[in-house]
Amino acid sequence: MTHPRRRPAQVRSQARPNTSKESTAASPQRFEAEVLPGLEPWAEQEITQCLGDAVRLLGRPGGGRIALEFGGSLQRLNDLRSVIAVHLVEDFEIPRPQALLGHQHFTRLVRAAQLITDASAPGAFSTLRISAAGSQSAVLRRLKEELGHALRLTSVEDDGDLLLSVRRRPDAQTGWRILLRLSHRPLSARAWRVCNLPGALNATVANVMARIATPSAKERFLNVACGSGTLLIERLALGAAKLAVGCDLSPSALDCARQNLQASGHQAVADLVQADAGSLPFGSGSFDTIVADLPYGMLMGSEAELRDLYPRFLVEATRVAAASCSLVVITPRRGLFETALAEHRAQWTAQPQFTVKVPFQSGMIEPSIFFLKRA
Repeated sequence: MTHPRRRPAQVRSQARPNTSKESTAASPQRFEAEVLPGLEPWAEQEITQCLGDAVRLLGRPGGGRIALEFGGSLQRLNDLRSVIAVHLVEDFEIPRPQALLGHQHFTRLVRAAQLITDASAPGAFSTLRISAAGSQSAVLRRLKEELGHALRLTSVEDDGDLLLSVRRRPDAQTGWRILLRLSHRPLSARAWRVCNLPGALNATVANVMARIATPSAKERFLNVACGSGTLLIERLALGAAKLAVGCDLSPSALDCARQNLQASGHQAVADLVQADAGSLPFGSGSFDTIVADLPYGMLMGSEAELRDLYPRFLVEATRVAAASCSLVVITPRRGLFETALAEHRAQWTAQPQFTVKVPFQSGMIEPSIFFLKRA
């Protein structure tokens, strides 16, 4: 049976252009923060520190998901730097997604979307995408079309500004959950990244690595193998440092980092130096924090080259490290790094390490993050 084409005209007439950069729910609402699996504790720490009494953590509904209740400005959620995205949660007690086309549920869905679009600058949202199993079904295609008309957005299949995900409710046998992303693109896609290199470190991971070392204004910070500058920029985004240096052997990488530093507004407070990770042109005891996203041997560096590089890097890191220096390193070659580190156990005290799942090419990898303190 063919259903007649109908559009909820009353709802469509309520749609309005974005006019405000701030939007606050009348009462606390439920959200889900999407994070890279393994970073949940650090994201929870940032959420509670940044949002204070306005937020209440509700647990982890799944890997890489943090449920929370929040009643403040939505923009504050979009300012988080350790999360991939934050989604507004709307639960519907309905047997099938088709019921979302009913006037009551559709009106509620449009109002939730308008709360998000009104919290952003005019023109930030122009396209709409629905993510769901069976997204090409007649019901979901129609839902996307109706929402597009009501919100004055163009429906697309990929990379939509307003992302709406349709899921079965995890806590009930019946009912459906709608997740609406608060930002027009993932928060991990930093605005400062005007130059990108293959295999560049995810910015949310870089944020956590910079925070692990407890940054301070007196800190002398060194980013070895800085690549496009992700770790360097994320550290400076946390606050001023006495010294911030990035070094890389590749001139093209340094040029890329220079462009990103300029876009981030930190070019005047950071120095870039061409240098090999195993032969650093700095005096002994020069740095309080050293961070490195070492070559993985996937896109850069062969196995033989890494077996040579990792020990040389640790020799130099030990030499330029000041007393109580923090060393934070990410690498999927855990065994290779631990073998190299065995020669320096007397110089470094190992703190708890953890793994994180990050996208790589068409799949995922699980690099380890090592945290060491100069003994």
